[in-house]
Amino acid sequence: MAVSFHTRGAALALVVTLGAPALLVAQAPPARSPAPAPPPAPARPAVAPRPGDVATDPIKCWWRTDRPAIRVGERFTVTLTCGVIETSSITVVPNATQLDPGAVGLTPFEVVTGRRHEDVVAAPWRYLQFEYDARLLGDGFFGQDVNIPPLTVTYNVQQGNSGPQGRDQRYVLPALPIRVLSLVPRGAADIRDSSRDTFAATEAHRFRSTALFVAASITFAFAALLVLFGLVQVLGGIRRRAAVSSRPVPAAAALSASLRALQQVKAEANREAWTPVLARRALALLRVGSTVALGRPLAQRYVPRGTAERDGQLLVRTGLFRPRYALVSGGGTPQMLAHRLDNGAAPSGPARVSVQELQDALQTLNAAAYARNGEIDGAGVASAVEQGTRAVRRLRTAHRWPMSALARLTQADPPADRPFALSGR
Repeated sequence: MAVSFHTRGAALALVVTLGAPALLVAQAPPARSPAPAPPPAPARPAVAPRPGDVATDPIKCWWRTDRPAIRVGERFTVTLTCGVIETSSITVVPNATQLDPGAVGLTPFEVVTGRRHEDVVAAPWRYLQFEYDARLLGDGFFGQDVNIPPLTVTYNVQQGNSGPQGRDQRYVLPALPIRVLSLVPRGAADIRDSSRDTFAATEAHRFRSTALFVAASITFAFAALLVLFGLVQVLGGIRRRAAVSSRPVPAAAALSASLRALQQVKAEANREAWTPVLARRALALLRVGSTVALGRPLAQRYVPRGTAERDGQLLVRTGLFRPRYALVSGGGTPQMLAHRLDNGAAPSGPARVSVQELQDALQTLNAAAYARNGEIDGAGVASAVEQGTRAVRRLRTAHRWPMSALARLTQADPPADRPFALSGR
């Protein structure tokens, strides 16, 4: 029985073992009963693939060169592209540090420079790409196929975007052969690179340098002309300062100065009494406002600071940062104001009221300033001055910004400022 157990096949032994257990027990010497075996571990249930799942490698890489053959010492580009799985449940994290141009080794090729491009995501893949500028130095590679060596890429698999990482795994990129061409004859003892430039290239470089020098000279000449033109403008502006300073006095500034002078006249009359001199002074001030109301130019003359006023003149200060002083006078009369009210372009609204008040005030002041007997109706003159002051204040408001700008846009009364004519000096 024992011979038949060893000489016959496993099937016969299995049959014997299973079919005659008593015989084996009777012939075999007694033995100790074996220890009870531990209970088998429960089998892990197999995870069924979901619909649409496809089995694939977690990482794949490939080489590419910009040319099939190179020369010794010639730079060429080697492109490495890797695709890794990146989903919501599994993320493959490659060790990109070892692929940097400063860390990668492609012996016997020398990596001169390199760069990494921006990653491209095309679910479920993320693609990384590196470019290396390499060259081969050596005199023993002519006419041979030299392999770009295999490259090992280390990676690990991560559960989700922030889950635990698995152990490091390796992906080996196979070698890539590239042909090395011969540059020198068989009998040459060394390699000497000669310049590829000819006399024609030298002439082209010389012509280009000459053309650039001429263009630079012309540009500097134009710059010098602009500087000279600026100096002429500055020096000419000094000579034309007198003409520039004769710009028209703004109407708002003239009306403001007239109101201040009227307040001084009224204060002096309240202290003493109304006299023909004060009446003529108030008449001259209201004529300035009447001229502005008529839209006519004021007679003006710029003077140094501290110049005394004459009869019929008003000293006006203009400018905020660079103040200037001008003597202005107006030529408005009651007859001109009456014509303004009666013609076809008569103003309306507040402008008409101002013109009417100025007309009445000028008539009263004319009679008081040039009376034969020298007697003045103080109450009437004071009322006329107050009436004219209200009209001038209304005109000043209308000629200030933004009311003047609004009047220009709507073409409403009072009329916009017109250019002031310059009087003789």
